[in-house]
Amino acid sequence: MRLRHNKNAINLLEKSEFYINSFPYKFLPNTVLEIGMGKGKMLSELASLNQNINYIGMEKYSTPALSALRKIEKNNLKNMKLVVADAIELNKFFEGKVKTIWLTFSDPWPKKRHFKRRLVYKTFLEQYKSILDEEGIVYFKSDNLGLYEFAIEQLEEFKAKIIYKTTDFHNCDFEIQNCLTDYEQKFKNEGKNIYFIAFKF
Repeated sequence: MRLRHNKNAINLLEKSEFYINSFPYKFLPNTVLEIGMGKGKMLSELASLNQNINYIGMEKYSTPALSALRKIEKNNLKNMKLVVADAIELNKFFEGKVKTIWLTFSDPWPKKRHFKRRLVYKTFLEQYKSILDEEGIVYFKSDNLGLYEFAIEQLEEFKAKIIYKTTDFHNCDFEIQNCLTDYEQKFKNEGKNIYFIAFKF
């Protein structure tokens, strides 16, 4: 699943009309943000299916983000943009409100001393709350049971409203338009359960 590092990736991204390099970027109306976009399979498919919705993919590493850019260009997705940045500085990069945030197969940071790096830790939740509109929603998908349980613990402490949770997302009755990430497709093929949470603030 790993890509060989492309040292020219960031330069190629910065030259693209689909790349965000001026901050803070003001969200357009009806925007969906994916944090940890990877190679952009899920988000580009959603953007193709819903051309009246604006999509932004945030990815920490430039090499997978370049793969996402290629999908945008191939499908001429005028409603999708990318940014290479760390979510720890989310509020530095964006202003305004979004309707949906996706947290997809985030690094679980399994060592106890790294718990503050998990994207469902309270400091991240505070940032999500600040950019999510009043009726906005956050969707969490993971293959890691420990991260799922940690997310529920953090959400309860934060007094967020858990709308739905399941340890078997692909066989649940929650109605949602879901496109698979690369990891999700791999895990589904292996028969591995996907953990899912939908929550609001």
